[in-house]
Amino acid sequence: MLHCATVTVVPIMKRLSAVISEREYEKVKRLVRAGAAKSVAELVRQAVRKYVDDMGLSKLVVFRDVSLSQARKEITEYLQKHSGVVWPDEMAEELGIDYRLVLKVVQQLTSEGKVEVVEKKAEVITK
Repeated sequence: MLHCATVTVVPIMKRLSAVISEREYEKVKRLVRAGAAKSVAELVRQAVRKYVDDMGLSKLVVFRDVSLSQARKEITEYLQKHSGVVWPDEMAEELGIDYRLVLKVVQQLTSEGKVEVVEKKAEVITK
């Protein structure tokens, strides 16, 4: 006698958590009621899939492993070439240096009076 079994492969799922405003949540519920998805959870899964697919690797930033002194040298050179308002996250992306290390260097440069941080917008302004 032959036996045949059907095997269903179920992907491992991970839970995500997000906090959104009540207004955004109401919009999500309206979309679900309109048939955009079977549930709020399904709509969120669809939105995440679409976002990840749309972004692809275009926004993937790979950070290099650099020392504090090397980061300082590169950031100083960057600031010399880009006068005016400079965003630390943009420096991190363009230089491929971890954002936290960029902030550490900016704090050093600020304490030395070489750059000015505009508190309201967290911008770095070269002097």
